[in-house]
Amino acid sequence: MNNGYAKNGKSVRYRFLLSILLFVSHELFSFPTVLTKDWILSVGRNVDLSADDPAWRKLDSLPIPKETLRNLFLPEDSLHTITLLREVEISKTEFDELNSDGLSVHFPLFTNVYEVFFNGVKVGEGGFISGGRILKNGFRRHVILPLPEDKIRIGKNEIRVVLSADPGEELDAYASFDSTPPLLDLRTRNMLILSERSTLMLLFLYLFVGFYHFLFYFKRPQEKYNLFFGLFSILLSAYIYLRSNAVYELGLDPFLQMKIEYMIVFNIPTFFLLFLDSFFEFRISSVSRFYQFFAVALTSLIPFSSRVVCVFLLQVWQFSVFVFVFYSLFIMFRALIRRNQDSVRLFTGFLILIVSAIADLIGSMQWFDFLENYGLLKYGFFTFELGIVFILANRFLRVHSEVEELNLDLDHKVKERTRQLQETLSQIQELKVQQDGDYFLTSLLLDPLNRHHLLNDSISLEGFSRQKKHFEFKQWKKEIGGDIIIADEIVLKDRSYLVFVNGDAMGKSIQGAGGALVLGVVFRSFLSRTKTISSYKSKPPEVWLKDCFSELQNIFESFDGSMLVSVVLGLVDLQSGILYFLNAEHPWTVLYRDGVASFIEDKLELRKIGITGLESKMKVKTFFLEKGDSIFIGSDGRDDLLLGIDPDGTRLINEDESQFLKRIEESNGDLGFLVQSLRNFGEFTDDLSIIKLSYLRSPMRFRSAESPTFKNFPDETYLKHLENENWEEAVYYLENQKNKFSGQAIPSVLKKELANVYYKTGKYEEALVLFEELISNFPEDVENMFFASLIYKKFNRYRQAVELGERVLLREPEFLNNVAHLAESYLFIHKRETTIQLLEKVDQLDPTNSHAKKIRIQLGKPLPDHRNG
Repeated sequence: MNNGYAKNGKSVRYRFLLSILLFVSHELFSFPTVLTKDWILSVGRNVDLSADDPAWRKLDSLPIPKETLRNLFLPEDSLHTITLLREVEISKTEFDELNSDGLSVHFPLFTNVYEVFFNGVKVGEGGFISGGRILKNGFRRHVILPLPEDKIRIGKNEIRVVLSADPGEELDAYASFDSTPPLLDLRTRNMLILSERSTLMLLFLYLFVGFYHFLFYFKRPQEKYNLFFGLFSILLSAYIYLRSNAVYELGLDPFLQMKIEYMIVFNIPTFFLLFLDSFFEFRISSVSRFYQFFAVALTSLIPFSSRVVCVFLLQVWQFSVFVFVFYSLFIMFRALIRRNQDSVRLFTGFLILIVSAIADLIGSMQWFDFLENYGLLKYGFFTFELGIVFILANRFLRVHSEVEELNLDLDHKVKERTRQLQETLSQIQELKVQQDGDYFLTSLLLDPLNRHHLLNDSISLEGFSRQKKHFEFKQWKKEIGGDIIIADEIVLKDRSYLVFVNGDAMGKSIQGAGGALVLGVVFRSFLSRTKTISSYKSKPPEVWLKDCFSELQNIFESFDGSMLVSVVLGLVDLQSGILYFLNAEHPWTVLYRDGVASFIEDKLELRKIGITGLESKMKVKTFFLEKGDSIFIGSDGRDDLLLGIDPDGTRLINEDESQFLKRIEESNGDLGFLVQSLRNFGEFTDDLSIIKLSYLRSPMRFRSAESPTFKNFPDETYLKHLENENWEEAVYYLENQKNKFSGQAIPSVLKKELANVYYKTGKYEEALVLFEELISNFPEDVENMFFASLIYKKFNRYRQAVELGERVLLREPEFLNNVAHLAESYLFIHKRETTIQLLEKVDQLDPTNSHAKKIRIQLGKPLPDHRNG
């Protein structure tokens, strides 16, 4: 093999001993006999060919010159085989020496398949050929073959070597390896060549150093240079083992062994560059990354390449090593210029390492006859390793000195630090007591506001409230948070209502409690005024909800967005079972009817209280309760349940709002079981408050109020009057029907139909009386309110017209005719700004509305004063 790192260095001590033996051999011993010169050569496997045959060519000395091989005209497409022959004279004195020791022959290196014969007897072989093809490679370093005693004779003896190689591969027997030539010598002295005690000692030393730096890296992963140096040292020890004779004990195929050796040696400089970069530059340069990519590319090609290609790849890599050397010197000199102390300590060992690597490389490339690969790298690395050890020892001593300095006043520092910690702890404890006192005071203020248990013949209300923050103050255990429930009974327009609010203030602990406290105080204040001031009592439910919401909104707007609250604010008409409510970004309201839970809302109408611009978007929602219905209203704590923690530590929070419906059905609508079911499903992560409203009576509805004897209305006669628009006949017919109920309650259907016909025929007073009765008994019918409002406007009773129009607007904001009618009514009581706002709403609904155009004309004219009308 003419490749660089394909040669193995031997122990210096044994090479030196061998040199002495060769020098004094003729003085003290007859052996050894150097076999470098006086060979003859022939083409083919000529085991029996006479030495006098003219086919033999003279070969002055090994190795075989390339010019000689070219002149042999070996075939280009078949196996190349040559035979070498050397005659050796053994004297009587030499023969007698063999009585105490055997004779052996040593060849430094055969490049591939070989056979060795001594006096016609095969004494050794390597590799295997079959069918003209090499099936197993046989190149091997330091081939030492014992010679049979019975074939050794005094006088002329003959050694023949048959060498074979594939076309393009090296075909040679080396004249020297590690300064050891081919020898005929006593067995014991030849076996000294294989001694590798120092090599194996260095191998295990470098392997230990590699694992030692690995340990440093695993303890301090941020110091990447330990990883790179450990890999460099381990790969170098593996390479030294592959270059030693000990590797032959594994019985590897020589070609496989060569590939492994190349794959390892290609990457050794890479990790050394990475080490230098990370140790001195604290980063990996683009040059090192490119060289790493280059080495990986060569390595990846080796497993799939023939021996010829592998040798070519090795030669490419050998030239790249010069780039590695120059860049390594650049890094080291730059570190010296920066006065890096570690670079000063490493410089000498680094130079020795680089010089030994270059010497081995040039020797392996055979640029000079007098220079070969002596395996100096493993010794050069030892000097570099001494520098690394010195650096580590110096760092240890420096750290040890720092520790000793720290220990000198450690006791004082510990006492001082303990005192500071005790003072800090005392301050924290004082602050904790003050904080818990604030919590306790706030909770005392919230307690009287947070009342929510009511029960009468028409409805029952239950509530559950649990705040996330729990604390202890002296002997009291309390909780504090931003959820609040308030419920009470009020009277509006001589009708009884259940009023309630469920709020969730923004923020945790004291911040949320502050918002809940403001909400509770303002709402309780509004309730108090409703109970004592007649103007509040006379408000219809829709207007009362609007005014209450507006007052809350005005208060919270003053905090400039730092205090927001979501609420469901509602009224339940105890007589009719109508639920009026506003939802300001609170979780949707749930109906539980006949064992099934469902949402009665499907979209967000209002943002949280405290966000500006909500009044124009206000809509009062209504829902008609039946006997046995239950309404559930709760804060977002009902949904924000912790379901578990995934493998990467992320908390899994429930995002399925329908789970609350399932928990209601699972608990059969029982509030206590519902709370327990939520706990079983997940862990509470927020404040939680829930209201349960249960309607207990059968409400009177518009159709259900009909008389049993008045089921077939309208009949054909009345329908014919309507079809012909014969309104007078229709009035006469309906009045006759009405007279039949003298002394009895008139059916609601008849009342509404008669009121509508009165309106069409201009009998507004009669119509108004009926509409007012219907509105009182059946407030769910918006149409009655609209027609009554129109009649009030005709009678110049604009206040009543506005009140009913507002009720319709709050429940049906997009009822176009009502918006236009209400705009005109506000105009007549001289509220021009409100009129303009309503006209803008009309334009959004119908830009071509003729009624709105007339109102705009009226805006420019002076109007009579109807503000008290």
